[in-house]
Amino acid sequence: MKKLLLCAALMASFPAMAATATASAKAPAAKTESNMADAMESATYELEQSFGTAKGNPIPILDKLAVYEFSPPTAAKLKTVFGSARPYTLTRAPAAGGMIAFDFSVPAHNYADLNEQTWSWSALKLNMLTDEAGRTLTSSGSWPAFVIDGKPGKMTINNITMEGKQTRNSDDVWVGAARADAKSLEISGKNHPFSIKMEKLSVTSMVEPNGKDYDLGSDLRIELITVMDEKIDDLRASMRMSKLDLKAFEQLSSDIRKKTKPGAEPKLDDFGPQIKAFAKGMSARGTAIELTEMSVGYLGHRALLKGRFSLGKTVEKDFKTTAALLKKMDARFEVRVPVALVTAVTRKMTVAQAAKQAETPSPEAIDATVKSMTDMYIKMAVDAGYARLDGDALVSMLDYKAGQLTVNGKAIALPAGEGKKPVARAKKPARRSK
Repeated sequence: MKKLLLCAALMASFPAMAATATASAKAPAAKTESNMADAMESATYELEQSFGTAKGNPIPILDKLAVYEFSPPTAAKLKTVFGSARPYTLTRAPAAGGMIAFDFSVPAHNYADLNEQTWSWSALKLNMLTDEAGRTLTSSGSWPAFVIDGKPGKMTINNITMEGKQTRNSDDVWVGAARADAKSLEISGKNHPFSIKMEKLSVTSMVEPNGKDYDLGSDLRIELITVMDEKIDDLRASMRMSKLDLKAFEQLSSDIRKKTKPGAEPKLDDFGPQIKAFAKGMSARGTAIELTEMSVGYLGHRALLKGRFSLGKTVEKDFKTTAALLKKMDARFEVRVPVALVTAVTRKMTVAQAAKQAETPSPEAIDATVKSMTDMYIKMAVDAGYARLDGDALVSMLDYKAGQLTVNGKAIALPAGEGKKPVARAKKPARRSK
């Protein structure tokens, strides 16, 4: 609920993220490089101070936000950028019996920021519907266009839509899912020719109960990515954090946010006790971070990465040093690359090289070269122990346990593990027959 509140009040957070990135990347904190970033950072801070974690019934919170007045300094910054001291409108709307609706909107606007950076967007609209007890919340919204045009390049996001359905349980936790889609995201360079276009993007986040704990998940999908003339098909990235102590996670996040200046990177050394407490909870609960699927299509074939990270059973001495804690971390990841993908990439490189040298080899010659090079690449990977053949795919298993990293059973030296005897090397897999 807090995220929905702040995202609504800060234009779904897109300008905040982009402006903050611009400010933090370019200038000392004392110098204002972006009025947009400065205004958004001030507004974010005041909203968090006024609304906190936004727990409880959302109705009084939204009513309060509807008439909220920013402090004079922040109001002046917002008026400079948005033309209004309150850049949004939030009002109650008609709803069926027993339900309460709110309409949130930000009018279309454009603003010429410092350093020749221009922000422009169409009207953002969001509708929220809840019951009188504030236990259910459905939302839907649209944002047709958002553009940042600066000296280095231009970014355009088209046809953004948002939807969510959540329920507030007895722990005062909103469980359910929310999704945002965009028809396209385009980035182009000006001084250096560069272009990337992502089509049909979707991001889904969810919270689900898992016993007394919770699972947090996210799923990213991009149907097509075009980088210059290269095309990548159907990127998928699905992650889940399971058996999470949500209250401890929110507290850690809150501590880091409160003690970190807007636009700055958090210094983790400043949060040792909080991170230690959270790590202890992970260990006790069996919390795991799972990469359910990271896959991408290229030249008609798909490569896959999946795996799991967790923290084993710990005792107090395991938290005395980073090295000791690292030994308690367990991770296992699988990388799977079809041999057909290696062949396709090799063919593309071979044809491109021939064209560069103005050569016209016969199809038979190209086939022979591709087969020879593919066999060589696979033999090198298998013989070195970094991959094995599993049917028609190259597979690498990466394991990290007790401070030791292995790839397909082969020990890989780490800086912290120098001087230690590596584990026995696994038997070489069978070579690929030609």
